[in-house]
Amino acid sequence: MTAAHARATCRHDCPAAATHAAHHDRLLLVDVDVDELLALIEMAVTWHELDYSDQDVIGPAAWQSFAETHEWSDPERAERAFSLALDIVGRTLVDPPARTSRARVIALVRG
Repeated sequence: MTAAHARATCRHDCPAAATHAAHHDRLLLVDVDVDELLALIEMAVTWHELDYSDQDVIGPAAWQSFAETHEWSDPERAERAFSLALDIVGRTLVDPPARTSRARVIALVRG
């Protein structure tokens, strides 16, 4: 989908709109624009790998409240998008569980 579709709107006075206007407007499209949805997921995946400190973006700490304080064209899709992005960011903070054994490769028999 494209930005021509209806976009989400702010429910209240939105501080993110004032401090990060361009990224705010892009995030408003995650429920209707596949490219913006992918951009959010890419940011989540790379959040702990890249330095976003000099970028004018809304970070993961604000994503949940951002999602809750806007009215979406597709509220369920917006909730899924931000929940998935937050889950991705959160998973990189947790050490993977220790493996007790390694998987074995089983040879396939051609018959």
